[in-house]
Amino acid sequence: MEKIAITKARNKFMKLPDQVAKHQVLAVTRRNKEVMAVMSWELYEGLLETLEILSDPELMNNLKRGIEDVKAGRTHSLKEAYERLGF
Repeated sequence: MEKIAITKARNKFMKLPDQVAKHQVLAVTRRNKEVMAVMSWELYEGLLETLEILSDPELMNNLKRGIEDVKAGRTHSLKEAYERLGF
């Protein structure tokens, strides 16, 4: 993760989107301490979606059961899945 001082970030504000595109996340520092992160909107939305999934107990249980099914070999081919779903 690239770090940038807050004063430098302020002076280069209009160029930050280009830097974020290259480095994903920029850590903005004040007195060498990280005080904020600058990231692309796409990454931000992805993080929010991940947090939403992780905070949903039912969804997490389904995911864990799915992983257990795969490990135990309880799977179907894509063709079988299409047939079962009526596609």
